[in-house]
Amino acid sequence: MMEVKNSYLPLIIEWENYLTISKKADITDFAFWLLAKGKVEEKNEEADLEVYFDKNSEAHHYAYKSSDAAFLVWRLSKFIRYYTKPVLLENELASQDDFAILAHIDYRKSCSKKEAIDANMIDSTTGIEIIKRLVNQGLVSEKINQDDKRQKLVSLTENGRQKLYNIFIGFSKIPDVMAELNIEQRELLIQTLKNLDSYHTKNIDSFTSSKKRT
Repeated sequence: MMEVKNSYLPLIIEWENYLTISKKADITDFAFWLLAKGKVEEKNEEADLEVYFDKNSEAHHYAYKSSDAAFLVWRLSKFIRYYTKPVLLENELASQDDFAILAHIDYRKSCSKKEAIDANMIDSTTGIEIIKRLVNQGLVSEKINQDDKRQKLVSLTENGRQKLYNIFIGFSKIPDVMAELNIEQRELLIQTLKNLDSYHTKNIDSFTSSKKRT
């Protein structure tokens, strides 16, 4: 017996539902009706999620829409990781943090290990391991800081610069993180994110210090 992989029954049921509210049996009109129905159901799901966030925000006294924003930014970061992971693996980098340290060193030309680690908000132990890995891969070189011989400076090797170039080429082929936003929307989003980044950058040290005291 031939296996039936797709069932037309749900579509037939929708057609019957359409006929109960429409005066004409028009296939094009049915298609538009079905698409519009899907969008309404999607909006209802979004509305339910918003109600969930609002309920918890009120119960726990969160700032207005703070939990909604945190959830959406968190999901966006997941999308970015999903899109970029294949490019990084193809270029033999273990994580997004490996790329972040490479990019920061390239931006600074030469810097201390601590700066490269702190700038990317990576804990010291993990950061040191990442730099060791990059050195062993021949992507980063170390040298004594002549101004402070207790400290080592790191910079990219020629292989490191080529690797970073290849990654940037790979990133150009992944989906645009800003999707279909127009220029004005992009500028507004960037400015909003910059404001938030500036605020949290200034406050992260005091927050960390207060946690240590407790």
